[in-house]
Amino acid sequence: MRQPVLFAFLVVGLTFSAIWSLSAGAVPISWQVIANTLFDLEGPKQEFIVLKSRLPRTFLAMLTGGSLALSGAIVQALLRNPLASPKIIGINSGAALGVCLMVLILPGISLAWLPVAAVVGGIVAALVIYLGADLRGASPVRLALVGIAVGFVFDAGVDFILVTSSDAQFSAPLIWLTGSLWARGWTHLNLVWPWLAALAVLAMLLSYWLDLIRLGETAATGLGLRVRVARLILLSIAVLLAALSVSVVGVLGFVGLMAPHIARTLVGGSHKVMMPCAMLVGMWLVVLADAAGRAIAPPVEVSAGVLTAMLGAPFFVYVMIRAGRAARV
Repeated sequence: MRQPVLFAFLVVGLTFSAIWSLSAGAVPISWQVIANTLFDLEGPKQEFIVLKSRLPRTFLAMLTGGSLALSGAIVQALLRNPLASPKIIGINSGAALGVCLMVLILPGISLAWLPVAAVVGGIVAALVIYLGADLRGASPVRLALVGIAVGFVFDAGVDFILVTSSDAQFSAPLIWLTGSLWARGWTHLNLVWPWLAALAVLAMLLSYWLDLIRLGETAATGLGLRVRVARLILLSIAVLLAALSVSVVGVLGFVGLMAPHIARTLVGGSHKVMMPCAMLVGMWLVVLADAAGRAIAPPVEVSAGVLTAMLGAPFFVYVMIRAGRAARV
């Protein structure tokens, strides 16, 4: 009964966090007004703020938080490295560079092309990591190190574009790069939700591959899994989940690192159970970070990425120390 109760607790907690997200901001809204607005009840309402501003923003926070968590769970399993995540191995940085290059080269392009640029950037980063580490013979440690190096290179490219460009069009990307849901609405949500939902379902269906890969290449091959093909497919899913999320909410660091660890602590290492749990934890993290960012000092908004980084940096150190102790044992 422990796991069903735990999942119920996460769902209820996520629901209350979403309601708080609808109420927090420069204009505080009571829960009664939120209920009147959502269910068209009699009484005072705030249709514009709730339905057109905060509701799509909350849905987008849940969608991208869950996607980044799933991407992190896949990356950690493939690399067999508890310190891995889409941000740390450079996938998020590649997606960010793709978006910045598109804005620089094609300043008047439609918003609908942002996910395409992010996906292309993420795929390029993944290919560079794949070729640099040579998955056929490289160890997971080497793959992680190459990913970190590639991430630094792509981050440097983003910084160079922002520093050398004097165009005002990069004021919005500057906010976006901190990992912000500011000014996000139904248009942004509609751009990515079908793709992210399909990728999330696919990741869940293939979760047993991760359990087999965790046994080691020899054991997985003996059980009938084509390890190289499985790794490539799973890595592609992780790249697409992270890149599409980055395209609409920017670089939300450490969500892909923290959520799988928290889920693994709560429900164990079986990916069939751990990945849905990680997705719920990731949703919770981003929704709370976005709501807290609006509630700290209204009307000023603190980017959700800033808050996740403040939590993630010490969490990264904790995981690193814990992994070092486990290795010594």
